[in-house]
Amino acid sequence: MISNKQYKVELLDGRIPDKIFETRQEAVRAYRGNISILIEFVPRETKKNSESTPDQLAILISARSNQDLDISLDCSYAVMYNCPKRDKIYPGMRYLEVSDDYVLEAVIDKLEKYEKGAHPHWKGPGYKPNKEWKWAIYHKNGKLIKRDNAEQRYSNSLKGTQGGISYIKI
Repeated sequence: MISNKQYKVELLDGRIPDKIFETRQEAVRAYRGNISILIEFVPRETKKNSESTPDQLAILISARSNQDLDISLDCSYAVMYNCPKRDKIYPGMRYLEVSDDYVLEAVIDKLEKYEKGAHPHWKGPGYKPNKEWKWAIYHKNGKLIKRDNAEQRYSNSLKGTQGGISYIKI
């Protein structure tokens, strides 16, 4: 299970205000040049023991272009409008990002809220000009493979769903 991280700041004078921020960028904006340390933490309500799933699942991110896969491979993360179900994804889960010709096969590292300053590789706003991306999903050990080979390996057509996020059994 991926947990939701939040942020606090330690000011230059040593005080730690009670205000909690959802993103690093919000914290930096609020206190500008008065920050000594940015403190990352996981709220109590999101700390849970990860349960092992009886079926091995892979997350499938569909409707990408070949150029999107190249960017994702180079910077080790992809951006999206919708959030994957946090109780279904976990670090180490298989990650498949699909275009018409290729599949980026990797392993999930973490999920973060999208921030323009922290995620500069993806120029926005994508195919929905009136919306901004909401989530960035990090992956590691990525490699591009032909879509035909991936469809045979996973015994699945890798079609995906509307909204771009689905899960397949592997």
